[in-house]
Amino acid sequence: MKIFRKFWQSETGSIPIEGVYASLLLLGWLAVAFQISDAFRTRLLASRAAEAVGDLISREDNAIGPTYVAGVKKVFDFITRVPNSNYTWMRVTLIICSASADTNSCDGTTKAFTLVNSYSTAESNGIHKHTQTTINLDADRIPVMAAGDSAVILETSMRYYPIFGIGDRAFRTGGSTAFTTMGLSEKLRFSNFVVTRPRGPRNVWDDTK
Repeated sequence: MKIFRKFWQSETGSIPIEGVYASLLLLGWLAVAFQISDAFRTRLLASRAAEAVGDLISREDNAIGPTYVAGVKKVFDFITRVPNSNYTWMRVTLIICSASADTNSCDGTTKAFTLVNSYSTAESNGIHKHTQTTINLDADRIPVMAAGDSAVILETSMRYYPIFGIGDRAFRTGGSTAFTTMGLSEKLRFSNFVVTRPRGPRNVWDDTK
């Protein structure tokens, strides 16, 4: 106890050693700050890429199909600069608001949206194309549409690949629960749901395109 009391009361120290400790803390803080900043940058990039591709599809005058969707996915991958095409998936859905005598708009509740067609680039990975039932489950994400109106729904998802992998490392207190995780791991995905009206003629689906 005398040794600990003496150590506690001592005011001596070494500036180089304290400088090393401080520099390690500073470098760690800079790494975390840079990682978080990069995550926000990547999230913004994924959002802008989704909006750009959605606008590209809405301006298409010709029929679109699986080949076309695969092509615009390459555009999305190029904009987001993903290292591998498996990091992203895309789902394109065409819907219309069918005319009705009792209502002049579709909101997914009092009058459901009508599915024209849907296609997913990750069908084999469990990301299935929309059905008439599933598309109306997203009614709160789709603006109210006038009777006879149509829209293109573009869903994109991009896996985040952190530079330092800080989110995949954590300190544990002997149990299985980690208390220092940041959430910035490779399990994090940036997803977007973009609804766009056709800029010209209504988009048409063709399985051969």
